[in-house]
Amino acid sequence: MRALITVERHRSTTTSSSLLGSHATLVLESLPGISEIRVEHEGAHRAVLSYRWRDPGTHSPGIGAALLTEGIQLV
Repeated sequence: MRALITVERHRSTTTSSSLLGSHATLVLESLPGISEIRVEHEGAHRAVLSYRWRDPGTHSPGIGAALLTEGIQLV
């Protein structure tokens, strides 16, 4: 089953030239158990991504926390 999330840049983050969906994809790829990441929709300020998640049996930071370290927040 696929999960779906919507993300946007955190208000405190300065404007970035990178695409939000691509940036969020890089963060998600770094988390264990997440695969098959796709940018479903990308607008000027928000992106919708889907992914498959499998519990790797190891402790890893939550998706929201990992994204926030890169100036991206879940909506």
